[in-house]
Amino acid sequence: MRPERRVPGQRPAPVPEALAGAEFRYADARAAGVTKDRLRGRSYRRLHRGVYVERRRPDDDELRIRAWMLALPADAALYGATAAVWYGLPVAAPPLVQVIVPPGTVPRRRPGLEPHEGLAADDVTVHRGVRVTTPERTWLDLSLTLGDADLVIAGDAMVRQGLTTPQRLVEAADVAWRRRRIVRARSLARLVRSRVDSPQETRLRLILTGHGGLPEPLINPDVADEHGGWIGRPDLAYVDARVAIQYEGDVHRTKKRWRSDIARDEVMRDHGWEVIRVTADDLSHRGRLCDRIRRAIARPRRSSRS
Repeated sequence: MRPERRVPGQRPAPVPEALAGAEFRYADARAAGVTKDRLRGRSYRRLHRGVYVERRRPDDDELRIRAWMLALPADAALYGATAAVWYGLPVAAPPLVQVIVPPGTVPRRRPGLEPHEGLAADDVTVHRGVRVTTPERTWLDLSLTLGDADLVIAGDAMVRQGLTTPQRLVEAADVAWRRRRIVRARSLARLVRSRVDSPQETRLRLILTGHGGLPEPLINPDVADEHGGWIGRPDLAYVDARVAIQYEGDVHRTKKRWRSDIARDEVMRDHGWEVIRVTADDLSHRGRLCDRIRRAIARPRRSSRS
């Protein structure tokens, strides 16, 4: 069939509202009154066989993933690092879109796609309109590729976003069998915590407890004075020793944030706390960092400034 012929100076037909800005199937186009000739015209472009998008829609990772999910069988789901990225976790996007289907026929490998099989019916959910492995299954799949700290970071981020809980990750790991590296996953699931605000807070906590052998600090605790008044919420804290640990990332470099941090720390010090500020450079010198915090914990404290 020949492409739609345009009269010089004639504008392309407007894109129906139902198709504007989103990927869609050929059947959706026909239902919206768009003919095959118009799909071949200037207003649309083909992403996969039977999958199209409005031409002016820019390419990005979300469009790429959504388009694949329209082109694949209906029982496919996002898998592994692709699933993690779809959840918004601090995991690097893989070069290929990773998907998984139930046991049986696996989609053929195509450029840009990495198919897997073995999806159980209770291991899939819908997130942001797309089928994806559940947070717990996603975390277990990540345990096959991520290092120890990165896996705990992913778990902490899942909990922070309300996708799961530490207990549910532990339970999922405990009931999983015949999976590679499952013993390791069970151990690391028990290190996932609530109330963690950033990946670097997780790294710092794991350095203190793992490399340094220090007791586990409280995470973002609300600290009060002797009268019950709120005085701060440090990233990590050894409350009995009145040692607060603040991780200072790049976001703290602005003048406004820098001044706010100074005022925040002075309030803690006014009430007898020692405040230790940690940067990315400190995380590269683990022994020195842990010794510094160990000495702070051992120092005696007064109750407050008179």
